[in-house]
Amino acid sequence: MVDSLALENEYVLPTYEKFPFVLDRGEGCWVWDEEGNKYLDLYGGHAVAAIGHSPAEITAAITKQSAKLLFYSNLVYLKVRAEAAKALVDFCGEKGSQVFFCNSGAEANENAMRIARCVTGKAKIVAAEGGFHGRTAGAVAATGYKYRKNMAGLGCDIVHVPFGDLSSAETALKDAAAFLLEPIQSVQGCTTATGEYLNGLAALCKQNGSLLIYDEVQTGLGRVGAPSARHAFGARPDLQTFAKALASGVPAGAVLATPEVSAKVKPGALGSTFGGGPLASVAISATIKAIVDKKLTENAAEMEELIRATFNFPQIKEIRGKGLLLGLVLDRPSKPIRDALLKKKIIVGGADDIHVIRLLPPLTVGPAEIGLLRGALEEIFSAETVAA
Repeated sequence: MVDSLALENEYVLPTYEKFPFVLDRGEGCWVWDEEGNKYLDLYGGHAVAAIGHSPAEITAAITKQSAKLLFYSNLVYLKVRAEAAKALVDFCGEKGSQVFFCNSGAEANENAMRIARCVTGKAKIVAAEGGFHGRTAGAVAATGYKYRKNMAGLGCDIVHVPFGDLSSAETALKDAAAFLLEPIQSVQGCTTATGEYLNGLAALCKQNGSLLIYDEVQTGLGRVGAPSARHAFGARPDLQTFAKALASGVPAGAVLATPEVSAKVKPGALGSTFGGGPLASVAISATIKAIVDKKLTENAAEMEELIRATFNFPQIKEIRGKGLLLGLVLDRPSKPIRDALLKKKIIVGGADDIHVIRLLPPLTVGPAEIGLLRGALEEIFSAETVAA
């Protein structure tokens, strides 16, 4: 029998710290390793598995499409691409908005910055410190300091200001093409913007002729208990970027532009060989349809209420975030608690804030699964109290 863990360690660059098991399959909120052990997945592979693991809607759609037309580039019209764009506009945008498809969140953010520069004729991008926008050169240049330090050759003309500070933003936005931020800084530890801050940024951008870009790679597609952060916070951005859950695991990214911005983008400004390909397109349409049909946006809001109402442990100082993008802020480092949960076959995430446990489960998660997490935490915290 092949030792899959050893094989990957031998042939794949060691760029990630990984859980000490090899996953074999998944269904809904659950995954199984090669040895048959069953895990409750409350991390969703970085918020990708929004409608669950290997959902039938997606596997059926890509199987059917692969037999019909596996690929053709953007040099031709594709009905499935048009349908995917309409689905995203209808769910997260407004009438007259248009979409540029790519393959990942980093690409989406790179292209959003490119659109802003093309439309405004300005070069400078202002980004909120602490954000995570990807690891390609331009995207990581806009990302928090931890990820860009000691890296040469990054994208230029990017200025960072403190998250939540309108005064710093006002100064930096002079002669800027755009302001880029995550409305909820997930990797940072689910640091959450206020509606006042986001509306203030929108006003400052308008005043300076700059564009406001929401990185919705994690906040989009129902996860925050609303179609997107735009809807959740009530502040209108000029550009929104999506990836992660967009195609339920089929690589896909997108930039959604308001009608005013869309009207200024000309042929040749952007390009992506695989962006908006047939497989990704049908997966996008099927994902959004499932979110709507199964009322998963509403479920995300309901599960947030349940967690906030029942996770009343003294060890949890604060619950950050919205919907099912939540950070449990502990009164201690979170890694020992996460490790203890993993021993109980429950997968959760960490964050740059070492005190935070991140919850990014499939939006199909229900009271039973939330109850399993609560019960496990109660056992872990009780054992620590007894040991102390």
